[in-house]
Amino acid sequence: MANFCDGRETILGYDDQRNFPAVVGTSFLSAAFKFGVLGIRDVWQRTMEAYGKSNADEARRGVIVWQQELAWREFYQHAMYFFPDLAQGPYRELWHKFPWENNEGLFQAWCEGRTGYPIVDAAMRQLNATGWMHNRCRMIVASFLTKDLIIDWRWGEQYFMQKLVDGDLSANNGGWQWSASSGMDPKPLRIFNPYTQAQKFDREAKYIRRWVPELKLADTGSILSGELGALERGDYPGVIVVHAERQRQFKALYAQVKAASAS
Repeated sequence: MANFCDGRETILGYDDQRNFPAVVGTSFLSAAFKFGVLGIRDVWQRTMEAYGKSNADEARRGVIVWQQELAWREFYQHAMYFFPDLAQGPYRELWHKFPWENNEGLFQAWCEGRTGYPIVDAAMRQLNATGWMHNRCRMIVASFLTKDLIIDWRWGEQYFMQKLVDGDLSANNGGWQWSASSGMDPKPLRIFNPYTQAQKFDREAKYIRRWVPELKLADTGSILSGELGALERGDYPGVIVVHAERQRQFKALYAQVKAASAS
């Protein structure tokens, strides 16, 4: 906590660095929160001290954005307390009737980091190897499971709780329902393009190459676009689904369920 809150390259640069999994841009305090090693009031006080010492708007912005992340954690805990049914299913009634495909083979490929989408596979392999995953990547893999593989978000929620050292019922549930569009977030539908996400947040493919060594020598542009040649691909698997096609299928299913609920 001291390193994060007092360092010039940590909380003060959080807003700029937090979305890039190849750099140390987050606090890594989630496990300490989960096990009660750190109290939220103590941490909040440290953020206020960091804000007071900041002389630049950019630095203050970093503090504010991290405070907002702490607020999300508190929000999800309150949501679970007042709506305990969230632990069993979706907040939005519409999603109780959604026809998830729940393909076991596709789910296993997702779990093992064998989807053929480098950013997704890198994130899942990081989770399996370390028990932790960068927050940006958590959103990417959750969107991919629900919107590309059309698998019930509760499957992913359970897998995360089995693997994460910071696995917290409220935060994990809230994050998954946010990604699945079944939670309290006002935006009805959110779909991440795994290629676009990689191009924005792992521009040099450093994160991908670290966790997907099969692509260590592949061209960066090929990795980020998914257009890998046979020699570049090597033993790395091909895509298990086509994003554009699955996006259309998911939207069609959503439209059908929404229309049926309205009638």
